[in-house]
Amino acid sequence: MKDFKITRVEDIKDGIVVVAVDGQVGIEEAAQVSKFFEQMENEGVVWVIVSLKGVDFISTAGVGALLYAVGGARKRGGEIVFIEFSPKTKAVFEFLDLHDFIVTASDKEAGLHVVKEIQSGARKPND
Repeated sequence: MKDFKITRVEDIKDGIVVVAVDGQVGIEEAAQVSKFFEQMENEGVVWVIVSLKGVDFISTAGVGALLYAVGGARKRGGEIVFIEFSPKTKAVFEFLDLHDFIVTASDKEAGLHVVKEIQSGARKPND
């Protein structure tokens, strides 16, 4: 298992940021996830694409931290799009039946397309 890491991978024009989460996201790591997204909000970042392909394990606390970040982004007029689910994270998100609440895409390019659609008003966040 890899050590936990959450990284700001890329800043894309129009205020979109790509983030990668790796390793195990347990209770302690959930607190780090919350702090990371709070810092992003303090910088005014509300459009985020989050890759979960490197996540080995995610607890309900980890999922909760991500959902809290989604709520924060939406309150500020933005969105968090989740991409590249690892098999384990996909299973957890499906078990919790979150796909009607969160916005997903297959990869970064698809995530960018979704963000652009939401920004233009052509798509609502939960479509």
